Amino acid sequence: MVISDEWSSYKEDDVVKAQSVKETLLNDNWWMNVDYILAFTAPIYDVLRKMDTDMTTLHLVYEMWDSMIEKVRNVIFEHERKREVEHSSFFEIVNSILIDCWTKSSTSLHCLAHSLNPR
Repeated sequence: MVISDEWSSYKEDDVVKAQSVKETLLNDNWWMNVDYILAFTAPIYDVLRKMDTDMTTLHLVYEMWDSMIEKVRNVIFEHERKREVEHSSFFEIVNSILIDCWTKSSTSLHCLAHSLNPR
C-alpha cells in the first residue's frame, strides 16, 4: 500500500507519521525481526493450538512443553549465533515467562496423566 499512488491521499493527515510507516514497512531489517519473532513464537502457538482441541492431550502436556521450550531455545540461539554452552539473556527472559506460565497452570493431574501414559 505504501508504494502505491493512493498512499498520498492517506498521508496528508500526518506526513511525518506516514513517512515513518513507509520507511518501516520498506525496511528489510524490520521484516527480518518480524520473521524472528514469528519463528520463536511458532512453537508456543503450536502447543496452544494442540492443547485447545477436543482430543485428549492431558497426558502429552509435559512432553509438548519440554519440546516447545527446546524449539524456542534453538531458534533464539541460532538467531544470536550462540552455542549450547553459551548464555543468552533473551532466552532466559523468555524461558522464565514460559516457566511462570507452566507453574501457574500445571496441576498434579498433569503429572498423573503423564505418569500413566504407556509411552
